Amino acid sequence: MNVKSHLLIALAAVAFAAPLSATMVTTGQCAGPTSLGCVAALDIFSIASPGTFLDGSTNSVTGLNAQGGVLYTGTLRSAVYRNSLGSLDFYYQFWNSSSSPDSISRITMNSFAGFTTNIGYTNQNIDGSGNSKVNFIGSSSNQIPLIGERVSDATVGFNFGAGSFSPKINPGETSSILVIRTNATTFGIGSTSIINGAVANVSTFAPTAIPEPGTYALLGAGLVALGLLGRKR
Repeated sequence: MNVKSHLLIALAAVAFAAPLSATMVTTGQCAGPTSLGCVAALDIFSIASPGTFLDGSTNSVTGLNAQGGVLYTGTLRSAVYRNSLGSLDFYYQFWNSSSSPDSISRITMNSFAGFTTNIGYTNQNIDGSGNSKVNFIGSSSNQIPLIGERVSDATVGFNFGAGSFSPKINPGETSSILVIRTNATTFGIGSTSIINGAVANVSTFAPTAIPEPGTYALLGAGLVALGLLGRKR
């Protein structure tokens, strides 16, 4: 069996691996209370170990209304890990500052277009101190999401309340650690939106596709053409 065959088998194993206590949702599906028509419960994500840390960020967030008034401030932590299956998990956690005038009802992430998404949450402490990692705060008091959903092929969202529903992520509170498990093996820049009366967009991480062999062939041909052109000149 050649190297290419081994690679294809490995990628297939990643794509169809068990979700490990996460709920798979596809476009237009949600996970949460069955009374809301969701496909299943939104699972607590079991994390014996988050895997291999690849990248992370901690960003200050400010949400402004149309008049420029501050509706909330806080901190968004995000990271990407390579799990034991060899694919990528994306982690997010938002802390709503105790001085915020407003609560947070929704967090959305982009872009997961073309990839499977198994979603869940955990309140397990994930401490990366001393290694330039992101410290996710695990606590039983963390605010758990009500619903997780695949809004579109690109967007995954977590709702913390709708209308008068409580609990939302109130001032001074921290969300659970939100987890999106994918079948991706490479990642790049994505975005996360913190929403409630104002929308604050933050650069985070998102999966990226591995170029097809044909793409490499076209790139190689282009480089050769450039080389020949340079020699003629």
